[in-house]
Amino acid sequence: MNTERWLSDTAKAAQASDIRELLKLTARPDMISFAGGLPDPALFPVEEYREAMGQVMAAHGQQALQYSTTEGLTELREALVQHLAGEGIECPDGIENVILTTGSQQALELTGKLFIAPGDTILVEAPSYLGAIQAFSLRQPRYEAVEMDGQGLKVDLLEAKLAELKKEGRAPKFLYTVPTFQNPAGVCLSLERRKALLELADREDFLIIEDDPYGRLRFRGEPLPSLKSLDTSGRVICLRTFSKTLAPGLRTGYMVGNPEFLRRIVILKQSADLCSPALTQYIILEMLQNGAMEKYIRQVIAVYGQKEAVMVAALKAHQAETGATFNEPEGGMFFWLQLPEGLDAESLLFKALEAGVAYVKGPAFYTDATSGRNCLRLNFSQPSVSQIERGVERLASIIQEARQVTV
Repeated sequence: MNTERWLSDTAKAAQASDIRELLKLTARPDMISFAGGLPDPALFPVEEYREAMGQVMAAHGQQALQYSTTEGLTELREALVQHLAGEGIECPDGIENVILTTGSQQALELTGKLFIAPGDTILVEAPSYLGAIQAFSLRQPRYEAVEMDGQGLKVDLLEAKLAELKKEGRAPKFLYTVPTFQNPAGVCLSLERRKALLELADREDFLIIEDDPYGRLRFRGEPLPSLKSLDTSGRVICLRTFSKTLAPGLRTGYMVGNPEFLRRIVILKQSADLCSPALTQYIILEMLQNGAMEKYIRQVIAVYGQKEAVMVAALKAHQAETGATFNEPEGGMFFWLQLPEGLDAESLLFKALEAGVAYVKGPAFYTDATSGRNCLRLNFSQPSVSQIERGVERLASIIQEARQVTV
C-alpha cells in the first residue's frame, strides 16, 4: 500500500526530532550521551513523590483520578499566581492569567496553532530550541532568525531586521525566545537587552513568547528578571514547565499571559487532550506546599553546578587540540561548542557514536539548511562526573583526528 497518498500535507511536512531519534541510538551500555536535555534521574525525590502520592490519594483520591478542567486544577493555578507574584510577575486577572498544559511542548504546539497561519512571519533566535522549531514548522511560517552573542539575542540586529521586514510589507506575529540559559547556546539575555527588547516590541507591535524552563537552575551569577516580570503591556506570553524543577514524567507545564489569548488556547487544548492529568497536578500542588520542590531545586543546583565546572575543566584541558570555543553557562543544562571552520559536526557525529559518545549537531537548531554546521550542543545534567570527563576525552580525540585530516 502507498501510505503517502493518504497523508495530509501537515503529516507529510512533519519532521522527526533529531534528539528523539538520536536517543534511540544511545542505549549501548558504554555510550556516554551528551545529547538529550534530560535531568539527572539519580536526583529525583522518589520518597517525596511516594509521600505526596499518599497524601493526594488520602485527601483527593476521587478528584485526582477524574477528568479535570481544561484550564487546570484551580488550587494549583492559585498557588502559581502567588508564586509568580514573588518573582514580580503580576496576574491582574488572578487565575485567568494562568493555565496548565501537558508539558511546555504542548504549550508550544498550541501557540503555533493560535498565532501562525501559513506564510506568517515569526522571529526566532539563531540558534533556537529545536522543539519549538518542530512545533511551529507544522504551521508553515516564514522564519526570520536573529543572531546571538554571549549576552543573548542581539537586539540591534533584531531592530534592523524589523526595518527590513517593514519595507517588504511584512509584520512578524511574534518573537520566540529562551532568554535565560538559552537552549542550545546556554547564554542569558542581559538586563539591558531585556529592557530594550520589550521597548522594541511595544514600538514595533509584536508579541514575545518567553520560554523559561531553566530560569530556576542558576548556580552562578546574579539572577535576572524574566521578560514577563518586566512586561507592562501584556504582550509577553511566558511558558514554563515542571520537567526541570520536579520531573519530566509529570508532563505538566503552564502558560502565563493575557486571558484573551489563554481562553483561545483552552479551546484549542480541548480538541488536543481535553485536559492535562489531574493526578500529576495534585502531586505538584502537594510538593509545592510541603516544600519538597524547593528542596529538590536546591539539590539540583548544587549538583549541576559541580557538573558544569567539571565539563568546563575538561573542555579547557583539551581546547588546544580541539580548537573549540564555548561559553561557560551560569545555569541551565547546556554547552554550545563552535568547532574550527572546516569541521562538520554532522559527519563527526557518526565517528563519535562509534567511539561511544553522543551529542546533538548544530544544524538541528537552525531554521535554514546551512547554519551551524561546525557547532554542537552538549548536555551536562544527565551524565555523571566521570562520564563527563571520559566523554569529553573521547570527543576531543575525534575532533583532533578530524583537524589533522583537514590541515
